[in-house]
Amino acid sequence: MKKLSLLIFFIFYTQNLIGQSITVTGDWNYSIPSTDITEAGLDFTGTYESNVNQVYLDIQYNNKWQISVDKNNIDWNSTFRLFVKRTGDGIGTKKVNGGKNYIRIRNRPGKFFTGDRDRMFIPLQYKIERVSVIIPANTYVVEIVYTLSPK
Repeated sequence: MKKLSLLIFFIFYTQNLIGQSITVTGDWNYSIPSTDITEAGLDFTGTYESNVNQVYLDIQYNNKWQISVDKNNIDWNSTFRLFVKRTGDGIGTKKVNGGKNYIRIRNRPGKFFTGDRDRMFIPLQYKIERVSVIIPANTYVVEIVYTLSPK
């Protein structure tokens, strides 16, 4: 039986922030189980989620900041819809706001969440929708980009 695999890479980018940084730890490499096809002609369940702490973000910045997210399609099917959400606050002294509901990751930057000062171990979860048996079995690859900028 053919397999559909998803490989998601992460990169980070800092914008106008000398000496500040964002670090991404983790990845999501997922193969759709063949048991999801129950009969010939029926679709996959279509939606898959990662673990709630699949990836962690560490942010070093001495003021208020915001994180945006977008993607670069490497070998990707445009039918897929990819989402991310923040599942915790991480560790730090100030608040983190927003990002607790799934937002769609597009090919242009979108605001994800905001915060203030250093923040470590912010957990993220991913979801992919519109997986279908109509899409050819392959390994699909996308690069997710997180950008740290002043707020």
